[in-house]
Amino acid sequence: MKTLERVNIVEYEDKYAASVAKMWNESRDNWGGDAVVTTAEDVVEKESQSTNLHLFLAVVEDEVVGYCGLSEYKEDTGALYIPLLNVHPGYQGLKIGKKLLLQAIDKTVEYGWPRLDLFTWPGNTKAVPLYKKCGFFWEDRDDATHLMNFMPQVLQIEALKPFFKKHDWYSTSVRPMEIKPDGTKEKGFTFYEYRWEAGDEFVRIQVERTGRGMTLIETNDWRVEMEVPEFKLLEKTDYPVSYRVKNFTEKPMEVSMSGDSSALVNEDLNEETEVESEWSAVSNVQVQVPDQEPSAWKTHPVIGAVITINGDRIPLRSGVFPLQAGKVDIRTVQKYWRPRQKGTLYLDVESRMADKAVLTVKLPHQEVVEWSASSVQVEVEGKGRATIPVSVELLKNGFLHEEVQVDGRTDAGHSFSFRTKIALAFPGYGGKFGGDTDTDWYGYNGPFFVKVEKRNHMVFVGSVRSKEDPLLLMTPKLGLPFSEEFSKKMATVEYVELAEAFVVKTSLESEAFPGILLNNYYKIYGDGLVEVHHELINNGEDNYKNLHLLQPVFPKYKALALPNKDGVVIGTEALIPFTEYLREKDLSERWLYTTNRAGDTFGMAWPEEATGRKDDWRFAFEYQLDQLSSGEKRCMGPLQIGVNAAGDWSAWREMVIGEADPLPEKPVFEMVPKEGIVSKAGHEVTHSFRSLLTPHVYGTLTVGNEGNSYRKEVKREDGVTAIDVPIVHERPGFAALSGTFRSEGRNAQFKSYQLVQGDQKVDVSQKDDCWTVDNGVLTYSASASYFPGFYSLCHQGREFLHHQYPEAGPRSWWNPWGGGLRYVLDGVSPFSMMKEETKVEAISKEDQGGNDWTGICLTTTFHEHEKMKGLTLKQYALTLPEVPIVAVYAEIEQGAPRTFAAEKIALEAFFKPDEHLSSSFARVPTDGVFHTYYAGVEEYDLESGPSVVIGSDGEKDHLMMVHPQTRKQAEMYMNQDVFLVESVHEWSASSQKVAAVEPTFFIIGEHEEPWKQHPFHRISFKGI
Repeated sequence: MKTLERVNIVEYEDKYAASVAKMWNESRDNWGGDAVVTTAEDVVEKESQSTNLHLFLAVVEDEVVGYCGLSEYKEDTGALYIPLLNVHPGYQGLKIGKKLLLQAIDKTVEYGWPRLDLFTWPGNTKAVPLYKKCGFFWEDRDDATHLMNFMPQVLQIEALKPFFKKHDWYSTSVRPMEIKPDGTKEKGFTFYEYRWEAGDEFVRIQVERTGRGMTLIETNDWRVEMEVPEFKLLEKTDYPVSYRVKNFTEKPMEVSMSGDSSALVNEDLNEETEVESEWSAVSNVQVQVPDQEPSAWKTHPVIGAVITINGDRIPLRSGVFPLQAGKVDIRTVQKYWRPRQKGTLYLDVESRMADKAVLTVKLPHQEVVEWSASSVQVEVEGKGRATIPVSVELLKNGFLHEEVQVDGRTDAGHSFSFRTKIALAFPGYGGKFGGDTDTDWYGYNGPFFVKVEKRNHMVFVGSVRSKEDPLLLMTPKLGLPFSEEFSKKMATVEYVELAEAFVVKTSLESEAFPGILLNNYYKIYGDGLVEVHHELINNGEDNYKNLHLLQPVFPKYKALALPNKDGVVIGTEALIPFTEYLREKDLSERWLYTTNRAGDTFGMAWPEEATGRKDDWRFAFEYQLDQLSSGEKRCMGPLQIGVNAAGDWSAWREMVIGEADPLPEKPVFEMVPKEGIVSKAGHEVTHSFRSLLTPHVYGTLTVGNEGNSYRKEVKREDGVTAIDVPIVHERPGFAALSGTFRSEGRNAQFKSYQLVQGDQKVDVSQKDDCWTVDNGVLTYSASASYFPGFYSLCHQGREFLHHQYPEAGPRSWWNPWGGGLRYVLDGVSPFSMMKEETKVEAISKEDQGGNDWTGICLTTTFHEHEKMKGLTLKQYALTLPEVPIVAVYAEIEQGAPRTFAAEKIALEAFFKPDEHLSSSFARVPTDGVFHTYYAGVEEYDLESGPSVVIGSDGEKDHLMMVHPQTRKQAEMYMNQDVFLVESVHEWSASSQKVAAVEPTFFIIGEHEEPWKQHPFHRISFKGI
């Protein structure tokens, strides 16, 4: 019987590793259902490298059913942190999570820390009541789901200890448990409130969010509180801060008060008195603006005091946001700039004054841009904003970083002034420079950059011309044990310009390892290579042994190339989404490489002295120094990062390790036909199952095809990397193979597909202006005089497309409407399209496997349309003998004397697979309740996903429409008159070039659900 009494909370020891691994393997549904298999060895290794101060386990009869880490919070001072909390799904509802959280709170109090934080995800609403009942407040923020618990601070207040010694704080808490962010907003502040009630006794506490402290405490005997007039305070201005003490007893109270504010707050506060009933004091304060603007991630500057009542200290503190009288930011909407280019910059001006004011911004002379005027002026509403466009000419690629003088005058005649910094980078080829903004340091060499976040030393490496997000190097750590201290420290930064590169140097001083200085050098070359060197200097008197440096990184796993002992394994985004899937012990060489479909690439490589390994959900590079003596300096590296520096993995490999024997590419977890997806009836095809996710493939493979079942078993000791099953497809058509793979560590279900050609030739015929393609099982037709598209698609006599051949006319929102399927250039109406001449011809194309596809091509050359004049649009529809498939794609021959950039072209497909539109449906991928939508009933506008099933009631055969992966979007629209599936693509072409849209496939068969994985993206036609 599962009861709370049987649950024990213990500290982690390696003897629990196997049980912890079992818990994680059985808790996948708690974390999105990943397929990672954790072993006891994984757990021991992970916990040995953990930054946890403690790891609490919930144990029931030697079985681990709960997990709660406790570490120092890396984003802010004054808090511990729960990095991971989990309860086995079979033991949820037994208050195990409560016991673990209370244990963490007790340990936080024991250590004397004032706060305990955790993060979760927005959808984890089922855990919110538990968190709130345990004292956490949910911050109202857009950038994170962050919760803060001030109970450790509350429980350490001497004046409140009698109440909490007498009454259990958890059971007497009466705060509301709403599933939403907490807080009452007032004058820019956010206040959280605790309240406990036990009979006639109560305690009430108000906490201010940004100062992480209490502004009000009330009990049966007394109330103390402070009040700051506003959250945002102007510098050089006096503000009255009031403190009040109320005595509810009949005995006088000895009260004293002393200031306890941040260094940026000027306050002289020191009072002593005896309070019989009520006492108040007002302190005038001024604030200074910090070098870096306060962040939601960190505690703000604080105004506060310590009030003592009868000898018991009661801290009060409120965060504030110091401000200048105004602020000026500089921005550009132009992505690329070149020297001598003229353009517009925008000065976003903010006034913090209460009254309307006229602000004059004086623009300093410097070497980066030439202003069109030496000053600009704008009228701004009280506490309002305005934007000033300023014409400029770029003098050189560089970093504009200047202090500007701003003079203002309010409508009431009050004059004021302030100085503020503006900063903006103008990267370009050949430009080597560095600079900083309020939040980040930057280094550039041409389009390549390194960005270092000031608040946590996160480093981003990328290119302004890349479509891919930058690569993230996370905060470095010193150990052992590893410390998170550098995530809370502000580095010092230097810039060094070399002939061959630009260097950003950051320096961090360690407190966890006194005397140790860490210098990081980010060397940016003009060809996209970035080298990272680390330097450790021991400036202290102690000698350090077995010192480790860890550089975590969050790699990209899109089309990952992974050097494995059997070759280079090529992954995909869907199949290797997590670092936990990788087995670093199988890495055969010191590099990784990724790419995306846009052609952007990232390479990583590490030196022989470093180890590449997993670091929880991150990857990391680890250096080990046996000894670092006093006065000694050690340099390590370089780590190498290539941003579009190599066109493929083999080029990157050669760049970082030199010439070496070639390595074969290996497949990833899938079932594939070795001879290709297209075959002929009666020929044997070898279907091969292979996997990256384990060192070898072992288990039982079962494959079903046309009522036959093929089964093959492989044992671990066989040591194979693939299981082959030979299958003869006797009949032509579309063959859908289904199968299962079962092993000790995982079970999988999969499908594989084969296009089996028959002997009948594809017939293309013309009757008058109507062209028809017949492959023996389906036909499709086009007529240039009717409408410039393919108006009919029939399978065994059943029409799937909706049209009104032979005459186009109005329907729903369209006029003229021809239905069927066709490509539509953005900005070209059906009327305009029909004005142009369209020709139809028979065509054959060869795919990447050498298979011939036959069909028709519609060619429309634009002579009338002003924008598209000179373009030729070719629409192809191709098929195979006796296979129920049509491949549709487009080519745009750009004969116009102009350039087309980021243009859109859409494939429209109007369906009506039944005589009645209301019996026609679409089935789309969904995580919700509804997965099937019927046309002809009401209006729907939906995303269609990567594929969509088109069908009708009472029929077994449905049509699968498979969109190309390069689509920008795919949508579905239904109303009472039409059933439309549309995919939108982007194309660009300069004059005399050809742009192509990858094929969309229409496959007819007994489809039930849209495909999640399929091989059709691998089919391409020569010339595309």
